[in-house]
Amino acid sequence: MTFRKTTLIVSSLAIAVILISTALLSAFAWSEESNLEYFDPLDYRPLTERVYTSPEVSSIHFDLVGALAIAAGFSITDAAIMQTYSQLLDAGQIPSNNPVYALNADPANYPPPPPITSVVTNTMCLTPSQTGPTVTMGMANFDKMECPGCFSDRFGPYGVFFHMPHNTPDELGAIRDWAWGATNVLTGKVTFGYSSTSTFEWQGIANVYETTPCFTQETHVVDTGDVNAGSLEAFGLYLHSFGDNLSHGDCLKAADAAGYYFAAHVSVKGLSDPLWDCRWTHHDFEFGDPAKYPIFGVDSPRTLSATYALYNEIYNYALASDRIVYRPIPITAENNYISDTIKTFVYTTTAFSPTARRIVANDLRNWALQTRAASSDYWLYRVYLPVIIR
Repeated sequence: MTFRKTTLIVSSLAIAVILISTALLSAFAWSEESNLEYFDPLDYRPLTERVYTSPEVSSIHFDLVGALAIAAGFSITDAAIMQTYSQLLDAGQIPSNNPVYALNADPANYPPPPPITSVVTNTMCLTPSQTGPTVTMGMANFDKMECPGCFSDRFGPYGVFFHMPHNTPDELGAIRDWAWGATNVLTGKVTFGYSSTSTFEWQGIANVYETTPCFTQETHVVDTGDVNAGSLEAFGLYLHSFGDNLSHGDCLKAADAAGYYFAAHVSVKGLSDPLWDCRWTHHDFEFGDPAKYPIFGVDSPRTLSATYALYNEIYNYALASDRIVYRPIPITAENNYISDTIKTFVYTTTAFSPTARRIVANDLRNWALQTRAASSDYWLYRVYLPVIIR
């Protein structure tokens, strides 16, 4: 990572202060962002006139996905579905107070955790003698989940599967096959954690392998409610998992090297910690020019390459879709407009300026609407030949 290559000398105490302060202030970009609230993407008024409501959203998962879907040739309505469901994988319900969109799986279909007697023999039970039968992670614990039907919820059985998938056929590949309609059912991994002393909390700054030292994984068919294989809704959910794989990519490598199933958002003991790339403040360093922000911009090169990859995924989906209303605009077309705008989105905004990213994404959306309508290069032609009766 860029941080390790910088010549800036910062004391360990200063680093600790920065990490703690940014963790308390906000989470960014690939996560929900403070003061960046949901708006109806079918509201055609200027950004300053739109109505905003909870939940807080991600400038990438929500705003940028919508703009890129327009650039890829989808209708305004279809783009709205894609960006809403991309955010819905985190939120579960949108808006929060009176949901219009919601994941609605049947909680009765969530897989039950296996008995502790079978779990303590698992290789991922680090301290069997200190582990009790209490399921502290992965159970359908509705007082923690955003909603009972939120099958992708971070506190639910499939939290790790959807939010920290490896790019393997049985994880991200399985979600992609389902989203593209290559399979009619989604088969996913369930991760259960056990402990006799602690309850796992995503929002707590702790090392999950210390608070919940015993894990096991199973594979089950996922009840996805009314989200059907091959639908725009399914593809929107997949885009979120695709982005999360890229965002957590370095952490996944670190966790694999340590022999863990996952390790995102954990406390670390400094730069030499094997799980440094899984630090709790991971999402706080995704933006800014690395030359100007050697600390706060350290992860921006990865964020840039990830957003390029995100558009490539949407672009390829558009080429295979019969729903597009315009030909997709290549990322390097129109004097590299899309590529340069994504770079502006990542490099000229900072961690604390989500509204600026929303404006960039909205400008990209408006540019794509105008460009595809004005240029015949992006028009879809359907030629109907007359039937000749002899």
